[in-house]
Amino acid sequence: MIPNKEITRSQFYELVDYQKLYAGGEATICESDTPFSVYKLFYHCSTPVAMPPNKVKKISRLYDEQVDYSVHPLCTVSLDDVIVGYEMTSDIDLNKAQINFLPDEEKKYFLTKTKEILEYFSSLGIIYGDVEPRNILFDRNTGRIEFCDMDNIAWDDLPMDLLPSHVQDYNTSRPIDKNLHPYMHNIMTLKSLGLDTYWATRRELRSHFKRPAIKTIKSMKDPSNFTNEYIVEYLKK
Repeated sequence: MIPNKEITRSQFYELVDYQKLYAGGEATICESDTPFSVYKLFYHCSTPVAMPPNKVKKISRLYDEQVDYSVHPLCTVSLDDVIVGYEMTSDIDLNKAQINFLPDEEKKYFLTKTKEILEYFSSLGIIYGDVEPRNILFDRNTGRIEFCDMDNIAWDDLPMDLLPSHVQDYNTSRPIDKNLHPYMHNIMTLKSLGLDTYWATRRELRSHFKRPAIKTIKSMKDPSNFTNEYIVEYLKK
């Protein structure tokens, strides 16, 4: 089983008040006492809150199976015998991907590699729904990529906890399945080029993509008709 680290209430508040790196909608990322890990602590209205049991199960399984291309949980963190977060690996060479500012060659590498990683996740039964550059870490010097926010994946009978708006759109007409990967990756690809599923003109699309991509992009307007293809395969050089 995943190890657990018990902290005191004063230690918890010291972390969220003085070692906070950034705060999300449900948790805060904090520096640890080493340069190789960070804490994710669940915190609402100035009060520690229990980490949802569904997330605890996913973190425990990620610890056991050591999935590639992702940050790795190191231990859960508890306060008064209640799990309030976890510690995970961190690497100073990995930064949130600024995909819009990458040169074309690097951008195409990033999009191609993240597609391969999503296909690897699919082979494990993992569905990574929130495919956004803010959740993907990238080392431009080595090309290494890791996905973070892994506690919000769907994995077999463990569902996603929070559904981003695009995932909600997808889920209105079809179940969340492995084909969510190309759907979300396509949205990220279009955004990286300053394009949109609905408003991009055919001329704009043809300037970036070979013809087969146009049909796939058009199908995304109604997810029930989505062709389940990755458009990155049709990017022009």
